[in-house]
Amino acid sequence: MGEKDATGRMEQQILQIAQGNKDAFASFYEETRTALFAFLLSYLDRQEAEDALQDAYLAAYRSAGRYRPQGTPMAWLMGVAKNTARRRMREGQRETVLPEESWNRMEAVASGLPSEEQIVLRSLLQRLGADEYRLVVLHSVSGMRFREIAEALGLPLSTVLSKYHRAMKKLKKAWEEESEHE
Repeated sequence: MGEKDATGRMEQQILQIAQGNKDAFASFYEETRTALFAFLLSYLDRQEAEDALQDAYLAAYRSAGRYRPQGTPMAWLMGVAKNTARRRMREGQRETVLPEESWNRMEAVASGLPSEEQIVLRSLLQRLGADEYRLVVLHSVSGMRFREIAEALGLPLSTVLSKYHRAMKKLKKAWEEESEHE
């Protein structure tokens, strides 16, 4: 199914959610929860992200009637989630840069790797800043397209691309340094 088909389907689901259709909400949740949870993990620790996920879906349910198709439905949902995460961070007066639970998620994705390589991957990713880490997780783990990431984070596409490529160069350089020490 094409990206336009998925966008159209999600927009229809949001319209139905606005009318109180719980089945549409359940479908919307199932389609988006993995990417949204990974997104929240890039801001919060696992427990906070789980709570924020529920809060974000509740907020999306309540505000579905105000949805306007100006971008993609996923970008709208991520905007709701980002606001939820920021509110939680303000309330807790903290931002977890690289939460332990995010590593577990990354390792689950990389579970095909031998344990030594997972340790190296974790070490390499720890060298990234919070913004770089967030972009790598959203693209590599969640599978989001750069355009979707740009919309969700409210950044120009060129900024997302340059930061992502800078992060990948940083990872490559760190990998080369790591390899030299073996």
